[in-house]
Amino acid sequence: PMPPAASSAIVGSETEDTQMEMVIVDDDDTPGESVSATQSAGSSAQSITSTPLRQKPASGSGPRINPYFVRTFEGHSDSVRAVAGYGNMVVSGSYDCSIRVWDLKSGMEVHKLEGHTSKVYTIVLDPDQHLIFSGSMDGTIRVWNWDTGNCLRILRGHLTLVGLLALKHGTLVSAGADTTLRIWDHPMKEPPQRPQRQRPFSNIPGDVISGPPMLYASPVANPHHALAQNAGNLQQVHLLQQLQLQQRANDQLHQQQADTTADMIRHETHVLRQHTNAITCFQHDGTKIVSGADSTLKLWDVRTGVFVRDLLANLSSVWQVQFDKRRCVAAVNRNEVTYFE
Repeated sequence: PMPPAASSAIVGSETEDTQMEMVIVDDDDTPGESVSATQSAGSSAQSITSTPLRQKPASGSGPRINPYFVRTFEGHSDSVRAVAGYGNMVVSGSYDCSIRVWDLKSGMEVHKLEGHTSKVYTIVLDPDQHLIFSGSMDGTIRVWNWDTGNCLRILRGHLTLVGLLALKHGTLVSAGADTTLRIWDHPMKEPPQRPQRQRPFSNIPGDVISGPPMLYASPVANPHHALAQNAGNLQQVHLLQQLQLQQRANDQLHQQQADTTADMIRHETHVLRQHTNAITCFQHDGTKIVSGADSTLKLWDVRTGVFVRDLLANLSSVWQVQFDKRRCVAAVNRNEVTYFE
């Protein structure tokens, strides 16, 4: 059991109100402490602690008399599905397709992150690199910088809803309604550098191109012979240089576009296919994954993506799973009875 001062519960109401209500779990303003909550239905998320705040809120500051209440964040136009926090920052994801970053002390919206084309279902944070990971019904995972609000990466692979995310030891694992789990290297890991080669016939310093050798159409049949015959023809020399400059500019533009696309898009390192229905829960610790779906609880190797074995089978459903070095506990339904196993 958790100590009384640290215990918490998540509650929410099935209302049409689209405000998000968030309560600090601990009033000690300790840097690095995180607060998080999720709301699977309804439009508000609230975290309740068993220890009231030392300083009572001002009269009328909350929707009801509650010594645990701190403030309400308003801005989303649809239900709030996911909430995560770190220090004095709160991040919320909504069915309105947006993610919002809030300052817990001031209550002000810091960033509105837009890019997903469908409902946002899950959010995880990387405090070391100030990153927000969001999973959406549009089948993508987006990586955001929480300082600037910029989208840094787009992870493509899932065919539909990305409902669960977990980041441990630099490895991101996602689970989707497409019945798969996917393992990703840390999205901010630099891709390998491409070799550079000198352009044929180029006399312009720094005129290089990336990738394998390419053939270029020369403005004349034999440039060296033509230049030798027309050494005094400055116009032809100038024309050749202009063509080379134009070709270099075009190549640089195409390379920038390709680099931008390659820099934004990432694909998974492993796809885990054994489940036959949407993944309902999973946990990973950087070396193994335990996942629940359909009638089984499965064990996987993170490093290879290989299915190891079924831990539980012949279940009606699996609701949640947690493990440590000694035990694995699952909330399951078997023969119309729900219990921990």
